[in-house]
Amino acid sequence: MTVFRNSFKAVMTAVALTAATIMPAAAQEFPGSRGLEFVAGYGPGGGHDTMLRMMAKIIQSEKIVDASINVVNKPGGAGATSLGYLNSHKGDGHYLMSATSSFITTPLTTDVGLNYTDFTPIARLGIDPVIMVVPAKSPIKSLDDVKNAERVLNIAGGGRGQIENIVTLLLGDRMDKTFNFIPFQGDGEVSTAVLSGQVDAAMINPGAIKEFIEAGRVRAIAISTDERAAMFPDLPTFKESGFDVVASVFRGVVAAKDIPEDEKNYLSSMVEKLQVTDAWKTQYLEPNGIIPGYLGPDAFGAYLEQTNELYRSTLERLDLLKG
Repeated sequence: MTVFRNSFKAVMTAVALTAATIMPAAAQEFPGSRGLEFVAGYGPGGGHDTMLRMMAKIIQSEKIVDASINVVNKPGGAGATSLGYLNSHKGDGHYLMSATSSFITTPLTTDVGLNYTDFTPIARLGIDPVIMVVPAKSPIKSLDDVKNAERVLNIAGGGRGQIENIVTLLLGDRMDKTFNFIPFQGDGEVSTAVLSGQVDAAMINPGAIKEFIEAGRVRAIAISTDERAAMFPDLPTFKESGFDVVASVFRGVVAAKDIPEDEKNYLSSMVEKLQVTDAWKTQYLEPNGIIPGYLGPDAFGAYLEQTNELYRSTLERLDLLKG
């Protein structure tokens, strides 16, 4: 009898030890000891990298979640490398990737075999609209002056197919007018072109031209937001000026496809709490000239669908769609 009791006790002890090693792993809440990985599709110091590192910093300093966060860079192919990397983790919510205009344009212009529908929308965090400016000495003071110009106006902006080009095309459509869009490499060159009077006007990121507007060196005409921006409360939108042009570069985050609902909820809740903090406003949005524009998962998904169609139609007009 004693032998039986000892054998039974030994067996039950072994079962208990086995259960002890299994249960914590099974019951461990997401994200567990693995933590989270934030994936930037471009190199250190770029817009994707800057946003994710600030997100990680504020999430941890504000104690929004207690998970560890590691930011990794997966540059290459205008974001294509990061798309492939995140797609390889389908069903796993431990990865959160930055998403801006290249998230839409790269699949449209190159054969990456993926598009926005292959990922889980988590949140849009802000927008970079386009602002139309003219040299301070220009006779153009409103969009009506632009419409009534008797010659073809030269308008500077970023590269072909980028948001500045798109806004210029849309404005031309709404005015039934043709513009000569002149692409430049970056906001610095665009600013120089309009400041020096090389062009009649420029489409540019508000943050890049704000100091010159305040100094009176250029005149702002309109902004491409749906409503007036707090950064420029006196500046009318294209839309309210009678020309329905609403288009911006977005800044958001997406996860891999087919992640469990609880993991999606964890990520979306984390980001929603982040974007209402004062730190997010003062340390990221304001210094980078980004306009708040939070959208949750469902609204962001609908926005991506609309944005994809906008880019697809305009890139087709510019003959920039993939073969």
